[in-house]
Amino acid sequence: MTRRRLLGAVLAGGRSRRYGQPKHAVAVGGVPMLRRAMEVLAGVTADVVVVANEPITGIDPDHVIPDRIRGKGPLGGLQAALHRAADDGMDGVFLLACDLPLVDHRVVVALTDAAAPAAAPRRGEDGIEPLCAIYAVDLLGEVDRRIEGEDLSLHALFDEVGGRTVELDGEAFLNVNTPADRDRAEAALSMRDTS
Repeated sequence: MTRRRLLGAVLAGGRSRRYGQPKHAVAVGGVPMLRRAMEVLAGVTADVVVVANEPITGIDPDHVIPDRIRGKGPLGGLQAALHRAADDGMDGVFLLACDLPLVDHRVVVALTDAAAPAAAPRRGEDGIEPLCAIYAVDLLGEVDRRIEGEDLSLHALFDEVGGRTVELDGEAFLNVNTPADRDRAEAALSMRDTS
């Protein structure tokens, strides 16, 4: 089976209201979360971009793409990434939020092996983590329609297109929204390093 060509797309455009400063620059394990996300995606694709509406210090401007329409949340970021992937002749997008610093190579590889229009890890009893997921370029029309209709839920998109859920370690999806979350992520990384 031929491996799909994926665009790695790191979402770094949130307002970080709860954290109090841009999360993409916050270090976990001594590495800024944005850099950590880019590095983990680089393990499965040579093509990694950052979806953000402002320039990001230290990132080549050619690798930063803005939302096509601002204010549409993560679905708007996915839309921008899918358009870029389509323009570049790729099969899909591996979407990863920059504030998921415990996502590692094992998680990324497991998702890339899932053959489906969308694939995401299970999170909790009934949910998924749509911000660490693969979305096929074929979904672009559906994403555009949802943006136009203001149906901005990635969960609803995933359900509508018959996305595949992958069973993975739930700890990997700790979302860093506050300094206390960052401390928990640091502790989890320390535990990994000693085991």
